[in-house]
Amino acid sequence: MSVAQFYMDLRVFDANIPITLVDVIVSNVIYSLLGLGIWYVVIGGHFESKKQIYFLAYHLFSMAIIVSFWIWVTNHIDLLLFESIDVRDHMRSVLPGKMGVGVLIYILIAIFYYSFYYYDRLKEKSKEETRLKELVTQTQLNELKSQINPHFLFNSLNSISSLTMTEPEKAQDMVIKLSNFLRYSLKHKENQLVSLSQEIDHIKLYLDIEKVRFGDKLQANFEICDCADCLIPNMILQPLYENAIKYGVYETTKQVVIQTNARKAGDMLIFTLSNNYDDDAVSKKGEGIGLLNIRKRLGLVYGDTTYLSVKNENQIFTVTLSIPQKI
Repeated sequence: MSVAQFYMDLRVFDANIPITLVDVIVSNVIYSLLGLGIWYVVIGGHFESKKQIYFLAYHLFSMAIIVSFWIWVTNHIDLLLFESIDVRDHMRSVLPGKMGVGVLIYILIAIFYYSFYYYDRLKEKSKEETRLKELVTQTQLNELKSQINPHFLFNSLNSISSLTMTEPEKAQDMVIKLSNFLRYSLKHKENQLVSLSQEIDHIKLYLDIEKVRFGDKLQANFEICDCADCLIPNMILQPLYENAIKYGVYETTKQVVIQTNARKAGDMLIFTLSNNYDDDAVSKKGEGIGLLNIRKRLGLVYGDTTYLSVKNENQIFTVTLSIPQKI
């Protein structure tokens, strides 16, 4: 910009070379200082909700003040440095070009500041949106994790109540197991991921409590192959076993075997739960709330709901969870 101003003063206005050189240097130094003030003009004018005419008038007014002040200061400095008639002639001759240069520099600086200002606001907005999404996601996860089947608690308490009259020792044992079950649920409520072994221990407590009610009609087998340390979302297995009991054990007089298999395949934990059921007793319904709950949690934690698959054939209901071990 300095070179352009120097060339224009010499070629267009036929100005004196020494005076022009000094004038260009002084002008750019002064405008550099005034340019910092344009930042406050930019951030001080918030006309986003108003008409563009206000925005235009605001900057025309600011531009007129800054350019006029710039020309006045530079002219006085030139007079102090040279103190000759040639300087006054030079100032009069280059005034139109100087005003044009001043306006152009103001526009360029304002555009640069607005670009920086809106880029900075965009980053802040993006960060805020990310924080809000994380908050919403965490709220949804906590809500999904807190959905313990209330019927399980009611039935367990009823069973304890009955056992206190007939088998007090069993009632005491069941109270301890129920207490440990609830303690785990509360203790790990805030933890996103836990080891498979912790979840399996928790599930075994749940099944032990249910076996008090169902006796030999409920059979559970576990085959965990070298993957006890694999990480999974906490409390994500609970709805699977609740479904197996609700749609399998509840609805039949035959023995129901809940088979649990877990193995590692590459970077994935493959967890499979299967149970037999009485086809005549189980009502034909769509995917239960428990499975929908799991799909939502997988989507929130891993961004993919396809990690859960369901198969139903030969009166065996099988649910497979594929849990990534590298997120």
